[in-house]
Amino acid sequence: MKRACPASQYRSTMGDRTDSIREATPNDIPGIVTIHQKAFSNFFLTKLGSEFLRKYYSLVLNYRSGIILVSEGQTVVSDSAGLVSEPQTVLHGFACGFVDPAEFYQLMWRTKLNFALPVLSALVLHPSLITKVLHGVQRIYTPSSEWPVRSCELSSIAVTPETAGFGVGKILIRGFLTQARSMGARCVYLTTDADGNDAVNAFYLDVGFQHTRRFLQHEGRWMNEYVINGLEATDGCETQP
Repeated sequence: MKRACPASQYRSTMGDRTDSIREATPNDIPGIVTIHQKAFSNFFLTKLGSEFLRKYYSLVLNYRSGIILVSEGQTVVSDSAGLVSEPQTVLHGFACGFVDPAEFYQLMWRTKLNFALPVLSALVLHPSLITKVLHGVQRIYTPSSEWPVRSCELSSIAVTPETAGFGVGKILIRGFLTQARSMGARCVYLTTDADGNDAVNAFYLDVGFQHTRRFLQHEGRWMNEYVINGLEATDGCETQP
């Protein structure tokens, strides 16, 4: 059973607005998908389509050790005639991941038929994705064992363009680490592009992640791996050689 999220203590002030974070609910999935598509417009998962993303984030949300936090705040919305409505609560960002990643990917493999139609539809539109799809299938079918039990993968974090630079990403990271710790995680790790991605790499270093290695992924894509250890009193996590 998931533990109650203590993350609501984190807030970010943006001018005269204040954002807070909480655990996501099924009603948040459409907003999470929209933010993902804007933040990662050229990424592989985005090209698989909104239905694939909806099923993926729903699976994380229902996984026993899944973590999805959202940042929300009030904003003023104008209609097409320029009339200003009452402030509305909207999502400004999210962080997604899971404790015991190998178990999560095994769950994804067992429910693979749920993803089949969105993937096939994407391949009809973008046949060139076939290589990446096969690589993804291999990763899910044979999840990496290099991370020990009770490690936690931060799989994605994104904020809306309008809130970038206001500290929303930092409060999401803090909340995510707090949630992972409350669920018994020994460390949190992530991977991100090494090249042409300076701002993102600097962000992870700034919030306390340590760079552990640079490695070559499929199709000549260089990746950086980052880890935060010490989420509990026992030893942290280390990649197996």
